Amino acid sequence: MFPSMARYALGICLIVVMADPAGAGDRALTVYGGRVTDERWFESLSLNARFVDAYILVTALAWTVKSSREGGLAVEVEGQVARYFGDQDHLEFNLPVALRWHRFSWDHVVDTSLAFGLGPSWAAEDPEVEKAINGSTRQFLVHWFAEVALGPPGTAWAAVFRLHHRSTGFGLVADDGGSNTLTLGLRFRF
Repeated sequence: MFPSMARYALGICLIVVMADPAGAGDRALTVYGGRVTDERWFESLSLNARFVDAYILVTALAWTVKSSREGGLAVEVEGQVARYFGDQDHLEFNLPVALRWHRFSWDHVVDTSLAFGLGPSWAAEDPEVEKAINGSTRQFLVHWFAEVALGPPGTAWAAVFRLHHRSTGFGLVADDGGSNTLTLGLRFRF
C-alpha cells in the first residue's frame, strides 16, 4: 500500500507541474509524513503528546502568488493530497492559502521560513480516528497548518516540521471532529 501511494502522489504532482508550463511563480513541492495524536493542537506540541495508531503521508504543491517588495512575506496557495493508514485508511484533499515569512537575520547560517495556512479539507470518508477521539466528525472540515522549514543557505531544499490540523472551525462547519498530526518532511523550491 505505501509504495503505491508514493507513486500516486508523485503522479499527481507531475500532472500539476506540467499543467503550468508558463511558470506563474515560485513553486515548492513538500512531502511529509507523521503520526496522529489524540490531543488538542497546542497539547500535541508538548513532549508528552499521546499518539494513536494512525499515520499520514502528504504530497503538497505550493505556488507563491504574491511576495512583498522586501521579499520577507509571501502568499502561497497549496494543494495537498494526503493518505492515512493504520486505524484510519482514506484519502484527504486540502487547499490552504498560506502566509510564509522567510527573512531572518540568521538565514546566512540556516535558511529559515515560518508558514501558516488555512483552507478547506475534504476526506474521502468520515475519518475513523476523528470519530473515536471526538465522538463524531464530518468529511468536510477546515484545514490549517503551522510549519517551520530549515535548510542550508543558497539551496532549494529544506527540512520541515509541520502540524497538520483538521478542525470544525470553532463550530463553523461541524459540531465535532478534527485531528492533529505531527509531521516531518522535505520541501523543494523550484
